[in-house]
Amino acid sequence: MIGKASACPGGTALFNYVISDKKGYELTRNGLSGTTPKELYDDMNIIQKQNSRCNNNTISIVISPTVDDGEKLSDTELKAITEAFLTELDLDPKKQQYLAFIHTEKDHKHIHVLLNRVQENGKLIQDNFIGKRAQHAAHRVAIKYGMTSARELKYENESKRAALNKDIKQHIKTAHLDVLKQNPRSLNAYKRLLLLKSIELIPTVNKQGQIQGYRFLDFGTGTNLKASEVDRNLKLNDLFLNKNEHKFNIDNTPAVSRNTENNSPLFNPSVSTIPVTNDQDENLKKRKKKKGFKR
Repeated sequence: MIGKASACPGGTALFNYVISDKKGYELTRNGLSGTTPKELYDDMNIIQKQNSRCNNNTISIVISPTVDDGEKLSDTELKAITEAFLTELDLDPKKQQYLAFIHTEKDHKHIHVLLNRVQENGKLIQDNFIGKRAQHAAHRVAIKYGMTSARELKYENESKRAALNKDIKQHIKTAHLDVLKQNPRSLNAYKRLLLLKSIELIPTVNKQGQIQGYRFLDFGTGTNLKASEVDRNLKLNDLFLNKNEHKFNIDNTPAVSRNTENNSPLFNPSVSTIPVTNDQDENLKKRKKKKGFKR
């Protein structure tokens, strides 16, 4: 269940929107007389005139159970929920003027409440953080009546989204490794091979026109993830140094720099330096010796 509340100017337009036979039916009221939206507004406005300095003299509330809960709840239960919600907001449903109207024109029924913020003595009901308070009130009422709260829905959706993202990350990572095994010669070649797996590589460009990173878009689910979100060690700028050479680092094996013409390793991955021949060694010694006699 979701609860919303805000102080507003009210007026006939708001009453006409909420109170309509085409949208639903009246659930309950307190301290108001009249049948049409105008009659109900005029009756509430008699007390509101006692505090002419207040512009936001009406509290508009929406109480929205989930679709499943809304289908099961009777009008008696909905009335009890409305009164419990008002009580959680420190509003006395037996003293304050209000009208509750159920809208059924959408997929799920929800309750609109128009409540007079001006009390009989002309004093105002405090509306500090009333929107936030309405969220907490809805959660407490939902728990009391065994309904699903917005907080529970949020956690449930976050868990589902996290599980889906985990699967998508693994799917992208697997596709990435499969593409690398085909030895793409450039970033463009890598992108083309990735597209065959229904994944698009999207560069992230800063204001200076420089590429800061990359994102992966999975066509199947529409999920858009940073490369670092897929794998912190997945750094495409390190994989493709320039148009003539690139690095591979698959399954945490040592990186190998390759010659793009013959596709042969320039050095053994297990050796950290390139071997120096005897001739090269002699030439190096001569250059050092010659350099040493300079004044």
